[in-house]
Amino acid sequence: MRFDRLFPQTIFWRLAWLTAIALFISVAFAVSLFSYNRQQMIAAQVSEQVSEVLADLEGQLDDMSPAERDEWLAINHRPYAPHLVSMGTAEAPPSAAPRSQQTRAIAEALRQRLVGVGEVREEREPKRQLWVKVSMLGQPWWLVIPLGRFKSDPFWTLGASVVVFALAALAVAALSAWRLNQPLRDLRVAANQLGRGERPRALPETGPLEVRDLSASFNRMLADLETNERERNVMLAGISHDLRTPLARLKLGIEMMRDDSLRAGMDEDVEDIERILGQFVDFVRGMGTEEAVEGDPAELARGVVARYARMGQQIELHLSDDLPLLRLRPLALRRALVNLIDNALRYGAAPWSLTVQREADKLCFVVRDHGPGIPEAQQQEARKPFHRLDTARRADGGSGLGLAIVDRIALSHGGELCLCNASDGGLSATLAVPLETE
Repeated sequence: MRFDRLFPQTIFWRLAWLTAIALFISVAFAVSLFSYNRQQMIAAQVSEQVSEVLADLEGQLDDMSPAERDEWLAINHRPYAPHLVSMGTAEAPPSAAPRSQQTRAIAEALRQRLVGVGEVREEREPKRQLWVKVSMLGQPWWLVIPLGRFKSDPFWTLGASVVVFALAALAVAALSAWRLNQPLRDLRVAANQLGRGERPRALPETGPLEVRDLSASFNRMLADLETNERERNVMLAGISHDLRTPLARLKLGIEMMRDDSLRAGMDEDVEDIERILGQFVDFVRGMGTEEAVEGDPAELARGVVARYARMGQQIELHLSDDLPLLRLRPLALRRALVNLIDNALRYGAAPWSLTVQREADKLCFVVRDHGPGIPEAQQQEARKPFHRLDTARRADGGSGLGLAIVDRIALSHGGELCLCNASDGGLSATLAVPLETE
């Protein structure tokens, strides 16, 4: 098991957990330090009280005879008040009785403050008292000190203080983490838009210095990409214009040729050049500036099929009954479907079909042919630009950009292109887009 999976994956929750752990450690240390200081303070007070009681008792008993001492001790033997008890009494708690941490601290303070202090025992029932073995007037005694006056403060006050402090600190930490995470979320959204071919807005350069630098770098990258795109479009327009003009002259010259055997081959070569040039333009142009609009995918599919019907190509159309309206880029999506059908016509075999159906939260455009298909091991490679599958496709003027263009259009809609070989032969190409496409 990987331990990193036990930790939160987002910056917000990681900062929140780290703050909570640091707060727990600091509060535990503060409470421990408070408890230790309180124990030491009580121990010092008790040792001072014992010292004063011993001095007072010794002053009173110093001039008395043994009989007078016994009589005085019997008279002043008041329960739960400081008093002396002879060593042979059966009232003393057993020596093996457990002692609390506070009792051990008091015993240590007594040994440091007074000379002649021996064993210290603790009596808890019926009332908490401290039995200290002392030496006074040449003989050992038990000095009994009640500890009832050293009660702890109510626990709820300390607990309430800790809870209020913890909640306040966590609230401040959560607010700081949220403010730090907000620019990063904006950056993630903008990066996803850029990856889909969209043009995100410039990020606000706010927050900590590192986040501001990151946003500024992303904005500079956006500006550079826009500049490169403008230059690319200018170059593309020039190439398209400069090439189409001589191609038109070539087509005119071919029509004037008298040798029919050469004319057919040259016409085919010119058409291949125009098709390859068109695919280059489509691939480099990408989505252009087309905005997503609400449209009917059924009408889009009917228009594509009708185009091929006018050219004499029969494409079967299958439409589900529950097709919804959704936001699409119709020109880009039509270009993708045309590329898929062109590939099916060029490399597959009849019958050909276009199916539009709803599957869970996706809308699927499925182009089906009955040709040789694409080997499963090469289906991923077939999406790459300029990649030709010569072992499964005929090299007849294609550029290897058809599926790359479709894949790019699918990503721009937040969808995907799936290729699979049908069980009864042929290739099934599915362009799936989410129903919530923006």
